[in-house]
Amino acid sequence: MTKLNIPYKEKWMEAGMRQMDEETGWLKLDLDAHRALEARRVSLEESQLDILKRALLRADGTASAGSTAGPMSRKQAAHSPLKAPPADWHDKFGECDRRTGHFQVQLHDYVQFADSQKAAYRLALVWMEKTYPGTLARLASHPGGRGRRIVAADQETLYTRSPELAKMAEKLTDDWYVDVNLSKAQKLSRLRTACRITGLEFGKDLVVDI
Repeated sequence: MTKLNIPYKEKWMEAGMRQMDEETGWLKLDLDAHRALEARRVSLEESQLDILKRALLRADGTASAGSTAGPMSRKQAAHSPLKAPPADWHDKFGECDRRTGHFQVQLHDYVQFADSQKAAYRLALVWMEKTYPGTLARLASHPGGRGRRIVAADQETLYTRSPELAKMAEKLTDDWYVDVNLSKAQKLSRLRTACRITGLEFGKDLVVDI
């Protein structure tokens, strides 16, 4: 790669690109590519891989959707060009987990990548409540199995048979707690339940790749 004569403030970007290439061995970015990725950043928390994945998904969605104009149905929205979610859709109570991968969460034409399976599960529930208010209230009436509820208004109610486990409950929104001590299969099962009660098709309207 040709060395560029760049200002001092931009030399850290060149060093970061070189380090990324040496550590991963995947893809060497020149300065223009780095700037293009950073121009598409929607939050400081996302990695450049997150940005690249979102850009590729959006490009693929644009090619599939064409130039259809006018209001879209729920079915059409699931296949429309993908975009970052609104700023207030973030999981404000989510704890910073150790990054274990990039797990896609897509609801209709919004997409984001979470750092862990738990984060992806929580984010999907938050998004469904934002899109379809009352989802969590309806979900609270559905048992999650093993004497637990999927969500509850307080920590004790979440674990109906084992109130001593209440300390494990995590706050999901201002009004709801969620059980996250779950296997991958249990997380997916509960998301399917959430889709059923909102009339969505899991894997199409809501995609959670964990």
